[in-house]
Amino acid sequence: MEQVCKKIRQLREDKRWSVRGLAARAEISPSALSQIEAGQNSPSIATLEKICAALQIPIAAIFDDGETAGLPWIMRSGDRRKFYSAGSHASLEPLAHGLPQKKMQPLLMVLEPGGECGEHPYTSAEGEEFTIVIRGTAAFEQSGVATELGEGDAIYYDPRLPHNWHNRGHSATTLLVVVA
Repeated sequence: MEQVCKKIRQLREDKRWSVRGLAARAEISPSALSQIEAGQNSPSIATLEKICAALQIPIAAIFDDGETAGLPWIMRSGDRRKFYSAGSHASLEPLAHGLPQKKMQPLLMVLEPGGECGEHPYTSAEGEEFTIVIRGTAAFEQSGVATELGEGDAIYYDPRLPHNWHNRGHSATTLLVVVA
């Protein structure tokens, strides 16, 4: 989490934007952004998406550390970075965080019981998303319609339209999300 907070601050400062400037672009309060950058507040996945959209970067870019490597790219389970959002009761693990110039961004998302991506549907700056439920069940909400998905179910959707994920079950749900 600390690295994500530092990366947001670094990207904001690289653009020579004030906290107020980025907060306005991301449609969040300056105090919330300040707390996120200081590591005092854990943003929801939806808030993270808003910040990344305002910075004009894909969400996976805040996890990248500038490493370079060629293909094939192997990401061992013990080497992955995990971002946990206490407010969302969810975690994200970028599965290719050091791979430069990737054409897709695979993410492992775990929603705890009652977890969601954000308290309101959100949009992503990216063009397309594909998600498959690896474990558990999840409700996908878009355009006011909620669809229940179970293990093995997959969905391909336009993330530029407001959407959200919810875990209404009693055990954790694991989703593989691919952003392209």
